[in-house]
Amino acid sequence: MGQANRMTKPSLLLVESDDMIRNVLISALEKFGYSTVAVDTAEDGSQILNNKRFDVIISDYDLKDTTGLEFLKSLKSVYPDKTNVLMISYGDVENVSETKDYGIHHVIEKPFLFEELLNIIEGVTKNSLVA
Repeated sequence: MGQANRMTKPSLLLVESDDMIRNVLISALEKFGYSTVAVDTAEDGSQILNNKRFDVIISDYDLKDTTGLEFLKSLKSVYPDKTNVLMISYGDVENVSETKDYGIHHVIEKPFLFEELLNIIEGVTKNSLVA
């Protein structure tokens, strides 16, 4: 089963405007064998999504051109099958429970343990193996 997990790792799009956080996450995710494309704006993320398919979209709340909440909300009707993860700082979203209505499956509050993000991503892999 370990072999199947290695072969079915989801592809990831990371939208994070902070260079340091983006680079740390890219490095860590790639060490675990995930194919990750990272950009720093929602506009760049949308352009990449026009040309490439991703299984998981991870976005920070604070982006240069909009909020991650608005970015992920805009994807709901176009990419309803994507697993969306929103990274927030304390107080970014008033009612986190409403994010599910916007097509956001998981909200992680910064600072978070990298293992929390890995658990979410690995959950996508397990669910796709069952389906």
